[in-house]
Amino acid sequence: MKSSAKKIEARDDRIMSIMKSMSRSGLPNTFVLDAGNLARQDYAILGLLELWMDETDKKERAEIIADLQDHIDDDRELPRNGKLVETTTISFENLDEVAEDIAKFKDRLKDIIDRHGGVVAVAKKVGMPQPSLSRLLNSGSMPRRSTLYKIADALKLSDADIGFE
Repeated sequence: MKSSAKKIEARDDRIMSIMKSMSRSGLPNTFVLDAGNLARQDYAILGLLELWMDETDKKERAEIIADLQDHIDDDRELPRNGKLVETTTISFENLDEVAEDIAKFKDRLKDIIDRHGGVVAVAKKVGMPQPSLSRLLNSGSMPRRSTLYKIADALKLSDADIGFE
């Protein structure tokens, strides 16, 4: 039993050490806390934290941060207290139309972000790592509703202003 407690303590010490390094590197505190809390529950996330810590290439580190943000966002959308999360189903025949709509939406979102100081400034206001916001804008997928709300709230925009339907 004592060896199990020592393993948990060693894991928590490692997580805290990585969290301190992440904070010193300028990552938003909310992101660092969320990543650390998730790493305590999931060894795969701890593995990502350790990869970030060992990585020296800035581009690779940015990819790891964006992956961590995706995991944090996924965790936020998990059902809690038995409540199911509502999902959208898209017919295969509609994929081209959906992809076009997403591209238009992201173009509008990029314009809004540019008017508010650009990706770096908006990421800071939102409290998310800049690589995560860049990935959101440059991927082909629709941003999560929770992320759009965070952006709208940070920029003091209404749902209509951000083009959120």
